[in-house]
Amino acid sequence: MKRGLIKLALTLALLLALFHLLDISPAGILDRLRNFGFVVVAALLPLTLIPWLAANRWGYLLGLSGIKERMPVLWGLNWKAAFLGLFLPGSQGLDFFRILFIERRHPGSRGVAGSTVVIERMIGFLLLGLFALLALSFVYDEERFRPVLVLVMAMNGGLFLLVPAVFLVRWKAPEPGSSRNARMFGRALQYLHRLHQAVQRFPYRLGLLPTVLWIAALQLSLVTVVHLLFLAFDQPVPFVQNLLLYPLIGMLTVVPLTLSGFGVREGAFVFFYSLVGVPAEVAVGVSLLTYLLLIGIPSLLGGLLLLFDRDGQTGIPRG
Repeated sequence: MKRGLIKLALTLALLLALFHLLDISPAGILDRLRNFGFVVVAALLPLTLIPWLAANRWGYLLGLSGIKERMPVLWGLNWKAAFLGLFLPGSQGLDFFRILFIERRHPGSRGVAGSTVVIERMIGFLLLGLFALLALSFVYDEERFRPVLVLVMAMNGGLFLLVPAVFLVRWKAPEPGSSRNARMFGRALQYLHRLHQAVQRFPYRLGLLPTVLWIAALQLSLVTVVHLLFLAFDQPVPFVQNLLLYPLIGMLTVVPLTLSGFGVREGAFVFFYSLVGVPAEVAVGVSLLTYLLLIGIPSLLGGLLLLFDRDGQTGIPRG
């Protein structure tokens, strides 16, 4: 509870500092929003294409792991996890609940079911790094993009060191201790061991290409939302520049500093898009609208599903 309050305070402090230092006002942001039709088009994607791609991506990985799940169920699980993930730090809190939900639905595949979330996120991060690297080769300007080059190389270097380590590391979970806390800690380690083994044993050769295509299509649809929102602010940022900058922002918001990445994301939008001449008010406006559309809409739907959910396997977790 105390840690959550600290992160909430940090979130608010970052947002207030950003608005104050850059002299940004909500009225100024709204004044620059001139082509609302692009917002409407962008809002359709989180309701149609994006959840369809996300559910099919997850369903395909589950199928390769020998687990069958209906697409409407996966849509619902993703939305519910998005709602609950709002209360965790960083931008990927929903993955914790996706793992929890799918494990509850398939207790006979403990570790294997949850590993599909880890695998898609791992491949997704690698693709984000690859997209950023490819896009940088098209738009690189030494004077403007030197900080971006450093971050792209650091991100890709870190990923290509981390991923092999996932497959090379071998470890064994200790037996649970006698005390209650020791038993809980031991069970958690045993589950993580199962999860790790499932990630290592996944049939990558059998389904890697379709998995990459599903994940790439989803990520490109997310970048498309950002591209449309810049058009809504009458700021036609080339798609290839969004393909370079948005993955960097996404990686930065994974760091669990603030609730849902607030403050960090807006600051990153301002910094990176200032390199291509985007005014601070527009960058913050696009950041907030991106969050509203990509997280807010699914979270609202997930909250409604949880409100009327009678399936104990996907309800709000209780101690």
